[in-house]
Amino acid sequence: ENDLVIGTFGRAAWVLDDISPLRAIASEPKILKKSIYLFQPPVAYQAAYQQPTGSRFGGDALYSGENRKQGAMITYYLNKPKEINKEKDSLETNPKGDSIKLEIFKGDKLIRTLVQKTPKKNGFHRIYWEMDEKGPDRPSRKIKKEKTENGGLAVKPGTYTLKLSFDDQSSEAEIIVKSDPRLDISDKNINEVYAAGKKIEAMIQTVTDIVKQLVESKDAASELQKKLEKEDAKKHKETIEQSKAIIKKIDAQIALYLGKESKQQGITRNPTPSVSQRLNTANWYVQSRQTGITKTEERLIQQATQALESALEKTNNFFDQDWSEYKKTINNTPIPLFKETKKFKI
Repeated sequence: ENDLVIGTFGRAAWVLDDISPLRAIASEPKILKKSIYLFQPPVAYQAAYQQPTGSRFGGDALYSGENRKQGAMITYYLNKPKEINKEKDSLETNPKGDSIKLEIFKGDKLIRTLVQKTPKKNGFHRIYWEMDEKGPDRPSRKIKKEKTENGGLAVKPGTYTLKLSFDDQSSEAEIIVKSDPRLDISDKNINEVYAAGKKIEAMIQTVTDIVKQLVESKDAASELQKKLEKEDAKKHKETIEQSKAIIKKIDAQIALYLGKESKQQGITRNPTPSVSQRLNTANWYVQSRQTGITKTEERLIQQATQALESALEKTNNFFDQDWSEYKKTINNTPIPLFKETKKFKI
């Protein structure tokens, strides 16, 4: 009822898939005077997709239109003032003139934040929300400053509050999320999948935190080694060798979670699955289940949990013993590089 289809006498057709913003402006023209205005979005369906029959690739020279994008379709009107605050924005504060921020709330709880650059032109614009919550941070062999948050679990069907902010202005609306009506998905199954997904995400965050501590320790030892080599390699030979040895041990610890780094070219695979691989596999299976958790997912989660517990025990022992002894041996060096470490558990 909110679609507009324009056809020609040839073979072309153009579809405007939501004209409700035009209707809203027709009934309230003052909207066009506002800096930012968030229209009431249509119901968002968590649609199930699959590969259609027939041709699979666009290179087959078939004529086809652009499909509607996945996710909740959120339309807003932008009317930038002539002078705006161009200070850098932050996810923790209201965005300034160079960005648009969309916050999604479930009740009073902020569950997702999306930030995009401010469009160059005024007028109607869209943001697509994948109907997901904020996800855990991802482990990395390097310390990274996350500029945007990761997506996580699919939200449960329900009503959510949207808050769109630009410069010092904001606009709010509600959006209804529903399951795919073609599928028979019970609340019990939804809750099972959600609970299992949350358990896996908590373990992924634990892996991220302990890998970060390992990487920070490795970077500190590497920096100390470089400074001592630069100052006097012969004088500090013993400490330099100890630093090299501890770095190798840290690499072995990181490999428990991320696998060993391969220097081979081409497609390679570590025959021993890492903790992250087990968690990712369990997460993929859980998120693909719409009929509830089966014995397969339970077994994968159990295997990932056992692998993580074993790795955490080894890493905690490493920090208690090897790392502690290493720091004692270099206490006389005039370079304070080391942070306090902590133990981790699930």
